Amino acid sequence: MTFRYLPDVALADIAFEAEADSPEGLFESCAMALTDIMVDPGTLKAKVAREFSLDSGDLDRLLYDFLTELIIAKDVDSLLFKDFSVKIDPGGGALRASAKGEAIDRERHRLRNDVKAVTMHLFGVKREGRLWTATVVLDI
Repeated sequence: MTFRYLPDVALADIAFEAEADSPEGLFESCAMALTDIMVDPGTLKAKVAREFSLDSGDLDRLLYDFLTELIIAKDVDSLLFKDFSVKIDPGGGALRASAKGEAIDRERHRLRNDVKAVTMHLFGVKREGRLWTATVVLDI
C-alpha cells in the first residue's frame, strides 16, 4: 500500500494518488493518506474501534463515501483513525470496514490540516493489470 501527494492541483485542496494490489488495499491506503493529511499518525493510538457498512453501488462512489464517513467521524465525534481493515463485496458496491484510533487530543496529537470534504475534482478509481489506483482531492 502506497500513496503520494500531487502538488499544484489547487490552493485550498490537497490531492493524493494511492495504489494497491487489491480494492481493499486501495481503500486502506486512501484512508491512511487521509489520516496522514489530518494528523501525524505516529501520535495516534488504536484505543477506539468503529465499524462502517456502506452500500454505494459502485467502487468509485464507495471510496468517496468511505472517506466522507471518516471525515464525518472526525467532525462529529472528534475521532481520528490509524488502523484500517476493509472488506469489499465481489460486485464492488458495498463494504464493511473497521477503523481503530482515538479521540482528538490537541495536547498530544500533531494535527496538520482540517479536511472539510472529498471533492469530485480528478476523483477516480481505476485498475491497470493487477494494480488498483485512486486519485483523490480533499478540500481543506
